[in-house]
Amino acid sequence: MARTNLHQLASRLLAGLAESSNNGAFEGKLRDVAAEAGLNSVRTAEAVKLLEELGRIEVVQRGRRGRDTVVTIFSTEPVKLEDAEASLPSRQSKRGAFTYDEIGRAMVDRLLELARDDGLRTAQVEAFDAEARALRDRIAQLEREVDSANAREEDLRIRLRAAEESLKRSEENLRRAMGGGAVTSQQGEIVSDDDSKAVLEILRSRAQTK
Repeated sequence: MARTNLHQLASRLLAGLAESSNNGAFEGKLRDVAAEAGLNSVRTAEAVKLLEELGRIEVVQRGRRGRDTVVTIFSTEPVKLEDAEASLPSRQSKRGAFTYDEIGRAMVDRLLELARDDGLRTAQVEAFDAEARALRDRIAQLEREVDSANAREEDLRIRLRAAEESLKRSEENLRRAMGGGAVTSQQGEIVSDDDSKAVLEILRSRAQTK
């Protein structure tokens, strides 16, 4: 007798392929269709082989090295138990040379796929880590710039206060000079402020020209 319910699994796989096909041609991930039909990798290989022997499908391209599986669908007629049993002798005669080879290829394909997925996840993690480092560096740079700006602001405030005080002294000295008195401070000392001296020189030169 044929393998237990292989004809049913093959029928479900065929229906899944037909549902995902376009104009009688399926192109995609065979394992996804097989998983939805309830087949593991071993039963998928057996079902595909049975469908090919019965002339229901033809595998044009097998999904290896990241490629999609391409299958041409000739018939969507469900597989009967008699069909599976009729194909058993020819399958048994080649079982040691073909079936285990098919299983081995399926396992290798799965391992390659897992390796690609792992490499992709590793690359994504490295990319996220690099992006996070860049953001941390940018934040640190902005914090340094803020600190520098705060320091410059404080320095400008100090200079502004000094300038305001100097301006007040200059205005006071100017008023005294305009009043004709001696240009001295409240303690009677000679004013030595450079800005005040400059203003007085300008006023004196104007007075002489008049």
